[in-house]
Amino acid sequence: MELILVRAFAFVCLFFVAPNLTASLSAAEITANDVQRSINGGVQYLRSTQSENGSWPAYQGQTGGLSSLCTLALLNCGLPADDPTIKKALRYLRGLTPDRTYSVSLQTLVFCQLGAASDIGAITRNVRWLESAQSNRGGWAYGTNSAGPDPSNTQFALLALGAAQDRGIRVDPAVFQKSQTYWLQSQKNDGGWSYQSGFSRGSMTCAGIASLIICEGRIGRGDAQIVDGRIICCGGASEESEPIEEGLAWLGNRFSVNTHPGASGTASLFYYLYAMERVGRMTGHRLIGGHDWYREGAEFLIGIQDPFQNRWRGNGFGETDPNITTSLALLFLSKGKRQVVVGRLQYVNQGAAQPPDDWQRHRGGLQQLVRHVERAWGRDLTWQTLRLEDASTADLLQTPVLIISGSDALQLSPERSAVLKDYLDNGGCILFEANAGDGCGDAGPFERSVQKLCQEWFPSSRLEKLPPEHPVWSAEGRVQPSHLGNDFWLYGVQACCRTAVMYSPKSLACRWELSDPSEQRMATPAVIRKETAAAVQLGQNIIAYATGRDLKDKLDTRSILVTDFDAANQRGVLRIPKLAAATDSQEANRALPNLTTMLRDKFSVRVMPVETEVPLDAEALSAFPIVWFHGRTDFVWSDSDRQELRKYIDNGGVVLADSICGSEAFAKAFRREWKAAIPESPLESMLPDHPAMTAQFGYDLSNVTLRKPSVGPKGITISKRKTSPTIEFAMHKGLVAAYLSPYDLSCALESSNSIQCPGYDTTDAAKIGINLILYAMQQ
Repeated sequence: MELILVRAFAFVCLFFVAPNLTASLSAAEITANDVQRSINGGVQYLRSTQSENGSWPAYQGQTGGLSSLCTLALLNCGLPADDPTIKKALRYLRGLTPDRTYSVSLQTLVFCQLGAASDIGAITRNVRWLESAQSNRGGWAYGTNSAGPDPSNTQFALLALGAAQDRGIRVDPAVFQKSQTYWLQSQKNDGGWSYQSGFSRGSMTCAGIASLIICEGRIGRGDAQIVDGRIICCGGASEESEPIEEGLAWLGNRFSVNTHPGASGTASLFYYLYAMERVGRMTGHRLIGGHDWYREGAEFLIGIQDPFQNRWRGNGFGETDPNITTSLALLFLSKGKRQVVVGRLQYVNQGAAQPPDDWQRHRGGLQQLVRHVERAWGRDLTWQTLRLEDASTADLLQTPVLIISGSDALQLSPERSAVLKDYLDNGGCILFEANAGDGCGDAGPFERSVQKLCQEWFPSSRLEKLPPEHPVWSAEGRVQPSHLGNDFWLYGVQACCRTAVMYSPKSLACRWELSDPSEQRMATPAVIRKETAAAVQLGQNIIAYATGRDLKDKLDTRSILVTDFDAANQRGVLRIPKLAAATDSQEANRALPNLTTMLRDKFSVRVMPVETEVPLDAEALSAFPIVWFHGRTDFVWSDSDRQELRKYIDNGGVVLADSICGSEAFAKAFRREWKAAIPESPLESMLPDHPAMTAQFGYDLSNVTLRKPSVGPKGITISKRKTSPTIEFAMHKGLVAAYLSPYDLSCALESSNSIQCPGYDTTDAAKIGINLILYAMQQ
């Protein structure tokens, strides 16, 4: 009865409440829910001001312009095509044939955002109108008979033409080339842009930056080139890159969200904020001038939203109309919070032989890749750049896949290396890519530094070729490595149930930059089209593999697990060891520490893991009321092992067993060995109404999410089902003596992204483990 008394005493020490397994936020921090409430209020305001015929009041000869702006905002806020407000608006807009730049452009943006096949004709008509309305200088005026072009009309025309091209409408490449010249020639010496004359201002500088990015991406004049039928990856930075950087510097030095830089106070402030959102999203910059532009902008907009009518109202030209300002505010809030799928790491190698921008030799690569992913997933997404020197683990976790490029050896301080390792331990995925060959030279130093890092991070694993059956080759579509070169392969490090680090010996971003989601660029040799298509598909597969298409909202706080146990103070502490056995229990070593950390932090429980494994020996186990046992392969216990297990169980001990990555071999072996050791106490299914499944012992487990991956012709698909957990348990002498989870807990507890494993996500896995421990300890 010794262990039964120990178990009872331990429960007396466990005073707990049942909070949510989510990170708490201070009152000052804005959340994704705050933003959504603000958006919902703004949507309701626009609904209330819509006319019966589906329009909103026309503005100064721009028939349909304001109605298109309001509709565009509502669509970006998530209203579907069959929403009554949208249906009325579309009936009105489809009956118009606009002939002014703003109206034509905004109507085109609406139809492209909607994506209905029936609007293709109208989009094509508008594209042809915009092509013919472009001035010889490369810009657009208010209309075909208006005075000279201005940057405001020009940026909206380019936005519409880019969106139309993404919908498959052919746009004359010369249009983008002429407009690129317009923006380059109109940039001020200080790096900014003005409206037509005078000083640079924020809204026009944002317009210039975004417009150059659109033109560069459509023309294909990036860092990568095709020369004599060959891909040249390090041909030098494009001439447009410097003007973009100069514009960003101007903007960063004058950053503000509550005033309009270069303008008169708050005049055209909402127009500027909408333009700044476009810059932040298109450049992938989470920070502008050291400021988190989206968080600060969202906080400002939510703070000035009318609490009764839920509208916004500004001042200056056009912004006294709440329909305009509310639409612009909604566009900032909705488009700026797009989920991040991939990011690039900016770092500095002091004294390196390569140029300072070796970390981003192909600036347009990620933008092009994300355009492909958006088309494949049917979702608006984004990417971002993070600076290693000042990024925290939480900052890095904003990006599920982090790309680190280079030629020279990475020179990371121990502190920065530790941050990257924490990022991996908390579910992140790193893709190292070498700027090697194809005009880039030798990246041997970079590759050797990557190998060294992987060895430091994962001493028991190696960077090795990912086998042909690895999901990364087929997560969304089958990739033939030979299409990327006869000697190409992707390498990786297996960390528990996922490949946390990957390495490409040649630049994928180079090939992403050369790709064309709209397939409208000038003729490209077939062999290069095949190569860029394979690179894009591999990039999409990496993202799908790392995320399972399950992305977090931009403002969600990422929980970081810190396992800082005080080993010296163990009085009154529930210690849980891992059982050593004839199975590969060395995998998912962080699962138990992470589970006990959550139990300790979310409940008032003094609990800690035991650092070393405990052998299957009754005397050694006698100090522990519960033991953790997991694996992913078949195993066999000897008669002596079974006798020791029986002694432990007879003395009141409990075994919590988990099949790593949902291993059927391990679950089958545990059932067999348990039956051989304690035949009179069989394992049986735990019913959903069992007390251990209820909030009485931690959490209500009636609605957890069970994920099951499967590989089909289109790659990996994840089926999700809301249900109660699948748990088997055994009673012995009136007490619970064993639990078995045939679906994965360990990989989920080790990492938040384990799409290869049938099982639960991190939060649900923790809830299940906590409930099972607390129920066992109360007996």
